[in-house]
Order: sequence, then C-alpha cells, then structure tokens
Amino acid sequence: MIYLYGDSFVENEKATSLGMQDHERWYQMLSKNLDEEHDNHGKCGEGPPETLSKFHRHYEQECFGSNPKFVFVLSSTYRIPWTWLEGTTDSAKNPNNKRSRKDSIDPSSAYQDWMAKREGNPELAEYYYTPEEEFSVTSLYESMWDEFDHQNLKNVTYLHALSKLNNWPMIVFRVWGMTPNPFSRVYKEELFDFTILNDDLFHFYSFPLFDHSKKEWADEIIHHAGMINHFTHRNHIVLSNIMTNHFNKTDLPTKFHEHFIRDVESGENRHDPDPNKLVDFIYEWNFILTHRQLIIQI
Repeated sequence: MIYLYGDSFVENEKATSLGMQDHERWYQMLSKNLDEEHDNHGKCGEGPPETLSKFHRHYEQECFGSNPKFVFVLSSTYRIPWTWLEGTTDSAKNPNNKRSRKDSIDPSSAYQDWMAKREGNPELAEYYYTPEEEFSVTSLYESMWDEFDHQNLKNVTYLHALSKLNNWPMIVFRVWGMTPNPFSRVYKEELFDFTILNDDLFHFYSFPLFDHSKKEWADEIIHHAGMINHFTHRNHIVLSNIMTNHFNKTDLPTKFHEHFIRDVESGENRHDPDPNKLVDFIYEWNFILTHRQLIIQI
C-alpha cells in the first residue's frame, strides 16, 4: 500500500467540483506503475501540523500494513489549525459582506486572509475575524517566523529518521521553499541542501512543487489559476515518474513541461482529454475566471 499525505497537491478532489474535465491523476498513475493500491489522506488547505498529526495518529495506532510506501507533500507551515476555525452560527462573525463561517475555515484561508490584511488589502479577506483572533495570528507569526521558515526542513529530517527506523520507502516534497515568506526574509537555501539524505530508501525532492506549477504558464503572473492538484495532465505524468523512479529504481523522464499554457480565453468549450492535446480548466481565480478555457501550446 502507498500512503499519501499532503494538501491540495494530493487530495483526490472531484473534477466536477473544480469545473474541469477530469483526467488521470499522479497517484492513480503511481498505483499503476507500482501495481499497488494507494490510500490518499490529502486534504485541501491543510498545513504540515495537520498533515503530520494525521500521520502520527495512523502510525501510533499501527494502521500501516506490511511493506508500506509513503509520499508526503509538506505545505506552508504558516497554515495553523486554529481552534477558532471551527464553524459558528454567531451572526457577529457572519457579516453579509463576508463568506459564512457556519462551515469551518481551513488554515489556508485564514493565512491568506491575514496576508491580505498585512499587505494593505483587507477587502480581499474572505472571512470576518474578531480582534482577538487577528491578534493571536499576528502575535504567533511575529514571534515564531524563524521557526516556521525552517520547520519543513526539520520535518524532512524527522521523516527521514522514521523512514530509517522502520525501513520504509519514502519520498517527501515541499509546496514552497523558505522564500517567499510573509516577512520577506531571504534565505540561501543552498546552505540547507538536504538531498544529502537521499538514498535507496528515502528521497527528498527539494525543488518546490508550487514553482513547477506556476512554470506551466507562459505568463507566470497568472499562475494562481489552478488545475487538478495544480498540474496539467502531462505534468501529473512527470510527478508520478519521479516517485516511480524512487520506489521502483526506474529511469522514467522527470523533466517538467514549462511555459506551454499561453493564455486564458472566455468560453465554455470542452475538449477531449487526449494527453497529447489536453486542455485543462481553471477554477475560482479571484471569482472571475471560473470555467474558462486554457489555451495550451501543443
């Protein structure tokens, strides 16, 4: 069994909820390549605290079968699962000009809303937060920014140790590197080249997945428009190849396709999802570009 943990780069979200034509995803390809089933625990919007807490619960309850393999995608460490993110019907926390908090807020939304206010754009915040909630977020981030910026590197070494301890094949990715970060700190990431940990059992893929995702666009300024797990079909193949090479010691192509999405065009045209001419569809980018067509260079 292949166990998968992470955020929206991992979650098996329905294509219909994204307004897209579906296609085979990297985890389905990986299962085919390895001839093993997978158990997907990915969840959109979660950060490493939730990802690893979920893994810890499974680990300590001895939920893993014989000969397990693991894929981890570590998202932003600033995604904190605040206790007050749970749903509330309090009318004071549900003003008409904001999204309803009757359903819970995910850690990603809370972080993005805080960033919007920090950058001087409070009108872009989706939800309402009490002054106490805003203080708790700002206070923690300003007190712990250095820890947060280095935390995923520590998570990598922790997972490496567990891989060795249990003789588990494992591959670990990050969504973002140490830069960018909300406090505009600039780091020399070459000083933290943890690929030195890589061997036949453990593999740390150091290049951030978000950077691969945005490089699909000819104009990277509009890279926020999303695809299924943030990749087009052709790069789902590449991502599955990277994992397959580690687990099966193969030599499949691992170069990501770049700058082939040329533009965004209005329209509801749906194309046949042929991998050689695939057109993906984006969803909810600033609530403007919903269901619009990606123009891809073939």
